[in-house]
Amino acid sequence: MLIFTIKNLRKSKNLTLVELSTKTDLSTTYLSDIENNKLDNCSTKTLEKIANALEVNIKDLFYTTFDIEDLKKKLNESVDEYGLNSKETFEISQLIDLLINLMNKEI
Repeated sequence: MLIFTIKNLRKSKNLTLVELSTKTDLSTTYLSDIENNKLDNCSTKTLEKIANALEVNIKDLFYTTFDIEDLKKKLNESVDEYGLNSKETFEISQLIDLLINLMNKEI
């Protein structure tokens, strides 16, 4: 399973999903599914379109197990800013869980 950073990259570049859709010629539904890790079978061509639109390298579209510590810091910041039961906090905790599960499968 791949875990994408596309949503965070898109937001950091102040792009809406519609704008990314326009730049990539991919539907907003498809992009949303990728961003929310509902799809993990993207073609290289699709990833190239997204990376080019976001002006990043393809490898920057993925989280790795090395990102867990940074995500933990973001989780703490999110709890402080938005509260424990916020959508932001939940999304970060889900990413951490996914990465930890992937890491445990590799061992």
